[in-house]
Amino acid sequence: MKKIYTSIEIGSDTIRILVSEYFQGKQRTLAVSSVRSKGVKNGVIEDEDVLLQRLKLAIDDINSRINVNIKKAVLIVPPLDAEYTLVHGNVPIVNEEKMVTEKDVIRVQNASLNDVLPDMELVSITPIDFTIYENGSEIETLKDPTNKICDRLGVRAMLSLVPKQHVISYVKAIEKAGIEVVDLALSSICDYEEVSFDEMNEVASAIINIGKDTTTVSVFNKGVITNSTVLKIGSKVIDEDISYIYYTTKKTARKIKENFGIANTRGASKNETYEAKDVNGKLVSINQYELSEVINKRLSQILNIAKNELKVLTNKQIRYIMVLGGITDMPGINFVLEDMFGMTAKTYSLNTLGIRKARFITVSGAIRHFVKKIKLKGKQYSMFSSDDVDNLVHSKTRIGKSDSVFGRVFNYFFDN
Repeated sequence: MKKIYTSIEIGSDTIRILVSEYFQGKQRTLAVSSVRSKGVKNGVIEDEDVLLQRLKLAIDDINSRINVNIKKAVLIVPPLDAEYTLVHGNVPIVNEEKMVTEKDVIRVQNASLNDVLPDMELVSITPIDFTIYENGSEIETLKDPTNKICDRLGVRAMLSLVPKQHVISYVKAIEKAGIEVVDLALSSICDYEEVSFDEMNEVASAIINIGKDTTTVSVFNKGVITNSTVLKIGSKVIDEDISYIYYTTKKTARKIKENFGIANTRGASKNETYEAKDVNGKLVSINQYELSEVINKRLSQILNIAKNELKVLTNKQIRYIMVLGGITDMPGINFVLEDMFGMTAKTYSLNTLGIRKARFITVSGAIRHFVKKIKLKGKQYSMFSSDDVDNLVHSKTRIGKSDSVFGRVFNYFFDN
């Protein structure tokens, strides 16, 4: 049966839902929905009823695109006030063959979960490495211990913890919309899963994701998240500047930015203009070069704040910085990054069939992350029934035109 997965991201600006097929290591987009979000500010749900209306709109949209109803999804959680804890676990191998199985991999990770505070929710556990022991002696440390012969198995892992109230509010909203949350995924880890490459996995790296209200700065060491922060500044400050200078509404300012904006004056024309109406209905002529100066000033400010925050988050030398967010689709962004970080920072071009825009990086990475986890558990799993898959496949032409949430989903694959 085809393996099909859904991920949902609830942002302050946009709700995104992605449905993807995963086959032979490749991800193919079946449908994506992007609906303006309401009721969320700075990553916190402020009005659940308003959010629920928008969420149902996004769900109805994605259902109509694939001709079946989504019922299960991975929920992406922002790292608000997140904490990261290095833990160790150790369990005996009890089967007669003394061979490590996927169940032993889960058991040893469970054995490391003793120190989670009651007010914190475990969103993710990332194994760093496993150690196999024989007669009390360490034999080997490796990434995947399955099928190894030993009498004990140890693990080193990083726990990603988020205050419980942040997680519960998101889960409740999704479940009220009729979707079962089968797993949680930290947005920073989703981003890394999508954009990382071999060299990045061997050094210290960082991801800066510029959203509407907030900018998330995350630090990784050899592929494992070690710290993050959510800055209360995002791309909307650019809209506010454009709105103030040209006396337009913020909605018009955003349209000007997206349709005509250049992130750096090196790519802007001094002769090209764009006409828009101000708040009084009067036409205003906007020069592209002058507009780029406005955008560049604010964008540089956001990046400079993020750069300074990196020094607070880690004392390691950052070798690679990936800058993400919808704003990175703007022409001239690489000039801004070069001015701020030299050649260390880059944007990312999404190369998944069916989605090419930077704004879909997180939802795409969430599915990659989920597939990686179930592979480690040795499970075959799809979020769609065989009947649903048949209906979906037949509609291909149409597609073209518990107290602890984590505790519940962590054991999902052994309970079903």
